[in-house]
Amino acid sequence: MTTFLVPTSETVSDLLKMLYGDDLSSSDCNVDDMLPYRVATFVDDENNVVAAVACDIEFVVYSGAALSMIPSGGADDMISDKEATSSVLDNFHEVMNIYSKLFMTETSAHLRLGKILEAADAADSVSVQALNATATTVGFDVSIPEYGSGKMMTIVT
Repeated sequence: MTTFLVPTSETVSDLLKMLYGDDLSSSDCNVDDMLPYRVATFVDDENNVVAAVACDIEFVVYSGAALSMIPSGGADDMISDKEATSSVLDNFHEVMNIYSKLFMTETSAHLRLGKILEAADAADSVSVQALNATATTVGFDVSIPEYGSGKMMTIVT
């Protein structure tokens, strides 16, 4: 099995600043108590799940809403209702597509965004369970300017 890069808070910040501006910040955090809302899976050329990113509802909504410039109050309402709109989820999909760059180098094997799963579906996924058992896990608290902070847990082989 090929080993991919493990993102750091610095590489996460550098990448996401391109989307959200220089005021974005990212720091390492403990994600033991994080409640995932969506889990993005990343697959190799043989469609094996080799990485995943579990995100809480705050990260999903704030990252998706900021791309469309949905007012922060509307984003906060989605979080309170525990329901992201389809346009916010579509934007989150694009954020995760870009995030795939953090796992690769110019010489590493290729990896691409697979599926984005609801947390319950990810918990039932055999491939995500197998990944969790063998992979490296890191957590990040990401603060998106003018919106708020959310957590993400990156799991990579």
